Amino acid sequence: MAIATRTEVPQPARLPTQEQALRGRQRRDNLTALAFIAPAMIGFVLFVIVPALAGLSLTFFQWDLITSPEWVGLKNINRLIADPAVWESLKVTVFFVVLGVVPTVLLGFVLGVLINQKMRGIGALRILYFAPMVASSTVAAVLWAYMYDPRSGLVNQLLAKVGLTGPSWLSDTSWALPALTLMIIWLALPLVMILYLAGLQRIPDDVYAAADLDGCGRWRMLWSITWPNVLPTTVLVGILQIIDFVSSSFEVSLIMTQGGPLGSTQSLALYSYFAAFQNGEMGYASAISLFQLLLIGLIVGAVRLVTKIVARRTA
Repeated sequence: MAIATRTEVPQPARLPTQEQALRGRQRRDNLTALAFIAPAMIGFVLFVIVPALAGLSLTFFQWDLITSPEWVGLKNINRLIADPAVWESLKVTVFFVVLGVVPTVLLGFVLGVLINQKMRGIGALRILYFAPMVASSTVAAVLWAYMYDPRSGLVNQLLAKVGLTGPSWLSDTSWALPALTLMIIWLALPLVMILYLAGLQRIPDDVYAAADLDGCGRWRMLWSITWPNVLPTTVLVGILQIIDFVSSSFEVSLIMTQGGPLGSTQSLALYSYFAAFQNGEMGYASAISLFQLLLIGLIVGAVRLVTKIVARRTA
């Protein structure tokens, strides 16, 4: 008796669904992106993150760059709290930020609105405004030091043209800090203008056309349409400028005034530099740097909090 055998017909291979194909493509794209950014990220971690963490860890050590580091616990932090020079440097740093950030943001916004206009020759005008970006802080500091010279400097010569006698800008305790702040504002404006220009060009022209039909004037459009639409850009600019004025004040003060006269331009960053490389106190310098980092974090957090509160109330 023959036994019937059942032959199985091979099933065709199941084709991947559209969702599976999309998921596989996204996985390949993610791996490709990771391969491209991995070298930069590895370099950033090795040469920025690791040295920064190692530097901050020196807060709990005493080290003069020659002998072996010695554990001192919270000694450097206690010394920082009791050091009057730290609080004087903090006051100078706050003055740099207060005197510089608000004018930079407002001037950058106004100039951004001006260079966003459609007119003949606007390209050449933009290049002229962006020219300070080419100069480094060192070159700009040397240039402005010559301009601030009390005898042959350009600033005092211009003041003499209108019958005014200019002060000794960099050797006067009342004028040294405003003079340096003005120079940092000049350096910061091009980037601020670029950021505002990018934000302004994202506002649709239809919005202005509708407001014009409703009879809104230019000032009303500027206040009710332009300014609210660039609020995210303003937050970004404000945070960047807070960090910039804290860091740039170090370079400019070091080159132009060495923290003088009488410590009137010595910021926290510059005081940390002197502690590290003049006094050989790397641990104490790291404690000052940690204090400055916490200060920047608190200011940036406060700016973001205030911005969120304002955004909710105006929404």
